[in-house]
Amino acid sequence: MSNGKESLSPSEMDPNDLPDVPAFQDEYTREYMQSTEQVKDGYYPLISKTNGFTLHFPEDMVVDDTSNAQPDELYESLIFHYEDNDIAAMDEFTIHYISPVSDIEWSKDYMNRRAGQELNFEKLEADYENQYIEVAEMKPDDSTLTLAALIWNDNDQQAQIFTNIICRKDIDKDECASLQDKEREKVIEVFKSIKFLDNKGK
Repeated sequence: MSNGKESLSPSEMDPNDLPDVPAFQDEYTREYMQSTEQVKDGYYPLISKTNGFTLHFPEDMVVDDTSNAQPDELYESLIFHYEDNDIAAMDEFTIHYISPVSDIEWSKDYMNRRAGQELNFEKLEADYENQYIEVAEMKPDDSTLTLAALIWNDNDQQAQIFTNIICRKDIDKDECASLQDKEREKVIEVFKSIKFLDNKGK
């Protein structure tokens, strides 16, 4: 028998009825969560404030409260990271969603300027039809690996992403490189899970 909870969004539910993970127990992050049903092990669906895109959100991460969306729904910044600040390798995602924007070369040039260097973008196979993804890497220092991603579609929707994978200060260089290799795979999975929605949120 239905108890009415199925029709509620996670932000409307009693936290005691939600999964006991940071993505739902953090009040601000909860506002972004679309459902308590996992899309795959350890990941739940997140929908952006502009309704411009969804992604597979790691259960052990939280959305930073500096994230924001413009009232015209044409721009949004979404920032998220692991809740545990003392983790061996910390992932920090910064996603800028923009629509409409059609000049991909302008976007790459803009990302180059933000990075302070020429980024060597490489194409990846996208998981969704009519979407495209290119990723570049840079190593600002021994403890930081930065992944830059540009994702766009035929509808002039775009996401510009910078993700830093930062090792804790007490982690040595070799262990840090190994940790960053593992985190890189997770980061790419999140990139590829981004799905743009039309203006009806579909």
